[in-house]
Amino acid sequence: MFRIATAISLVTLSLVASHGAGASQHAKAAVELSAYAGTTGQTSVPIGWHIFCKEHDAECHAGSGSAQQVTLTEQSWKALLDIDQLVNRNIAGISDEDHYQIHAKGIANWWTYPDDGMGNCNDYAILKKRLLVEAGWPSSALLLTVVLDHHNEGHLVLMARTDRGDLILDNLEDKVLLWHQTGYTFLKRQSETDPDMWVTFSNDVRNLDKVAALSSASAQQP
Repeated sequence: MFRIATAISLVTLSLVASHGAGASQHAKAAVELSAYAGTTGQTSVPIGWHIFCKEHDAECHAGSGSAQQVTLTEQSWKALLDIDQLVNRNIAGISDEDHYQIHAKGIANWWTYPDDGMGNCNDYAILKKRLLVEAGWPSSALLLTVVLDHHNEGHLVLMARTDRGDLILDNLEDKVLLWHQTGYTFLKRQSETDPDMWVTFSNDVRNLDKVAALSSASAQQP
């Protein structure tokens, strides 16, 4: 029905072939678990989000108070793909330093909407979330997520929580992938119940100094 369903089915077939028909239930359970990224407890808020919230306070505190997953229909899947591709193709990539000269202003990381048609990964992810909410997706199923990319650099993506798993919308990738198919190290994401609360992932974090650099010490912010 959907490409994401096909990907999950292929993994299931591989596991069943490896362990035999008698292990099919265990294989199915393993696939279902791997489709969702596990989290542990609350963690620090990224600096960029802290600054963004000073300009967009309502978006940082609005929420349903309950976790939601979207049931993927042809309509919701199409909206996800269309908005991901729309933003990726129409926003020109540029670093915060080249765009805003943030270092001269004493700002470590700047998250905002790319209203002038330019932005970095943070701006892509924030815009995708806004457009998907406008298209009918619940905000609590759309979670800004900090990762380490393939170069071990900090990177922001949007995680869409669905009945097919945690899907990743990424300005560096035109395909919408399951979280574990990206090859990224997942550090932290917004909580489903409160967009101003962030939680850490339960997978191993290989570079804790990166986490510290991406974390906010609110008292130090202007």
